[in-house]
Amino acid sequence: MEFEAVIGLEVHAQLSTNTKMFCSCSTKFGNPPNTQICPVCTGLPGVLPVINKKAVEYALKLALALNCKINLKSIMARKTYFYPDLPKNYQISQYELPIAEGGAV
Repeated sequence: MEFEAVIGLEVHAQLSTNTKMFCSCSTKFGNPPNTQICPVCTGLPGVLPVINKKAVEYALKLALALNCKINLKSIMARKTYFYPDLPKNYQISQYELPIAEGGAV
């Protein structure tokens, strides 16, 4: 029996955007604590996230560089966590239909 290694990468990167991924709060370094938050950041009921256009552009550039299949439709989902440093108890992730998939390094 012969096996083939298949390895997936999960990469986390800090992007050079002026606002956060899902709201219009600033990402300016050095500001006092709790001054760059909003109802979306804190997960208050009734608020909806809006994706950062520049971050999507960066994702598409990376997808092209890695020869990924770019999906014309993308789905975001809430992944539930119970961590003390995550007041919303969820993070927004992509499972079913990511911005891009496949590709190679």
